[in-house]
Amino acid sequence: MLEPVIAKLHQVLDQEKQALIAADFDPLADLLQQKEQLLTYLTQSDTEKDLLRPIRKKMDENQSLLAAAIKGVAAAGERLQALNNVQKGLSVYDPSGRVELVRKHRNNLEKKA
Repeated sequence: MLEPVIAKLHQVLDQEKQALIAADFDPLADLLQQKEQLLTYLTQSDTEKDLLRPIRKKMDENQSLLAAAIKGVAAAGERLQALNNVQKGLSVYDPSGRVELVRKHRNNLEKKA
């Protein structure tokens, strides 16, 4: 009776892993919902621990991948912010050691032919 549920959960976890590796975050919400439903069913049934160990291993691997993806997205956001700041001006340290933004001055000269 539990074999189809466990097999489906393995399938969902494999799909989640592939989505995380490919940085395809769109299907993750749907996979999470499926995973929650399957895990809820398993927690309500009397499941042997030996059957759950491989599932736990896959879930731990996916958690590590998810943490790495979150870290990567955060790093990309920081890099974009740094690039945006460069366009606004230059960050330097003032004599007291604080970061100060030196704004870029725009030339108001027009070139005429």
